[in-house]
Amino acid sequence: MPFGILDPKLPAHQRVPGTVHLYEAIHGVDQFTSSNLKRDGNIILVPQPSDSPNDPLNWSTRKKDFVLFIICLEAIMASTVSPILASSTIVLVLYFNQGFQPIALLTGWHLVGAACQSVIVTTIFVKYGKRFPYIFASAVLVGSSAWAAVATSYRSLLWARVLQGVALAPFELAVNASVGDMYFVHQRGVRLALVSLSIFGTTFLTPIITGNVTNSLGWHWMFWLVLIFSSVTLILVFFFVPEHVYNRDKRLDTDVVGDDLAQQAPSDSIVSSDVADDDNEKIPSTGQQEEKETYLHSLRLFSGSKTSRPLWKIFLRPFALLLHPAIIWGCLTQGTMIAWTAMIGVVLAAVFMGPPLWYNEVKVGYMYTGAVVGAVIGFVVAGVLSDFSAKWLSRRNNNIYEPEFRILLAIPQMICGCIGIWGFGFISSDMYKYSQYLPPFFFGLETCGMILGAVASASYITDAYRDIQIEAFVSMLLFKNLLSFALTDKAYPWLLGSGIKRCFTIIGAVQLAVSVLTLAFWIVGKWNRYIMHRYNILRILHLE
Repeated sequence: MPFGILDPKLPAHQRVPGTVHLYEAIHGVDQFTSSNLKRDGNIILVPQPSDSPNDPLNWSTRKKDFVLFIICLEAIMASTVSPILASSTIVLVLYFNQGFQPIALLTGWHLVGAACQSVIVTTIFVKYGKRFPYIFASAVLVGSSAWAAVATSYRSLLWARVLQGVALAPFELAVNASVGDMYFVHQRGVRLALVSLSIFGTTFLTPIITGNVTNSLGWHWMFWLVLIFSSVTLILVFFFVPEHVYNRDKRLDTDVVGDDLAQQAPSDSIVSSDVADDDNEKIPSTGQQEEKETYLHSLRLFSGSKTSRPLWKIFLRPFALLLHPAIIWGCLTQGTMIAWTAMIGVVLAAVFMGPPLWYNEVKVGYMYTGAVVGAVIGFVVAGVLSDFSAKWLSRRNNNIYEPEFRILLAIPQMICGCIGIWGFGFISSDMYKYSQYLPPFFFGLETCGMILGAVASASYITDAYRDIQIEAFVSMLLFKNLLSFALTDKAYPWLLGSGIKRCFTIIGAVQLAVSVLTLAFWIVGKWNRYIMHRYNILRILHLE
């Protein structure tokens, strides 16, 4: 029972998928021995890379980081459009002669578009890889931004926003999985923190910028700027993001299969691993040699089918995973904190543009400064703690790594998140009495907790269930976006009926319950991995 984690009593030759040795030999992995396992210094590479130069795990760290940097740039552009209207609510109310709720639904239906597209695009990710969906989504972002920039009616802007949600889905869905495709377990923490900052954290910078843009140039120019910059990132994605889903001998995928599966023959599966920093590092042969792919060849949109699984099965798998306890935990841990930020955005637009402050769109935009600072602090804390704590705990656990070590971030998430939610609601309910600078401070605490929760859930799912990570992230995105849509649809009536303080008291209580559930999952997470491996939901439903 390492650090309170319940450990199923298994025979010596078996282990739970996701549990790996980081600093000594992995026993029972077919032909491998402690002398020929590939290492980065004294750390065993998990998963094990093949000998092919086309294996993304065998790319140099510089190349992988450059590819991830470009994907994150495009993810920032795609994520920017979610809160792009936050500081311009009053302007749009007057322009379209609509109420607050229809304007809020411009964001709500945008999130629904992302949720619907996520189910469709996952079939392409799993079947054909990630390059084409990334390029397609980048192109849709350019086109939908052009549409929004010239929209003159509410209905026209609404459909442009739905299409922008379609463009957002692949990046919300798959960038975390791209980290799993290219990096080893011991390298993922800081990269997943960067991804969470790119997708969730930088969105809080958007209202600060767009408030000034709307005030100076008009609201259409928000979308013209997105069009300009997303056109540049589309070019970068096309020329510098090659396919990084790679079919590899499943026995090399040591973080996915338990030792009872290690004797299986190579199968058609999507796996990934990382490589050492030195391009010239010698690694033992595993008998899987290929000719290195040329740059021109890497520009093709498709590189063949990655799995023999039928498309209809791939389509249904995310829905089946909503029955998976770990996926339910991930939905709650990540989805609730992100949804609460949507609720805070509603309060900022409705309350701070009215008495006693009467803020314009510029000042409302500046209210997101605290959220930006909180997101950056969350990124730094998560980046430092995630990999460090995993390695530190592994060394004190007989050199054995457990994915539950990533859940440690839930402790600062609970503290920052709950204090931020309750503090924001309490202060915002009586702005006649309290300083105008306190709501941004508490908003910053909430976003700090949001980033920590996003990193904790994404890194845990990636390390514990990497074979189903794409489908898992679809399930999480569906939950998050539909919850956020429900809040944007019902937020104004709820606030008017119950008051800000009561609403945020309830929200904070829900978040505390989710955080307590996370601490419980620390204890039973490994047992759950064992049970879900033995009684596989997808296998039971014939979706394997």
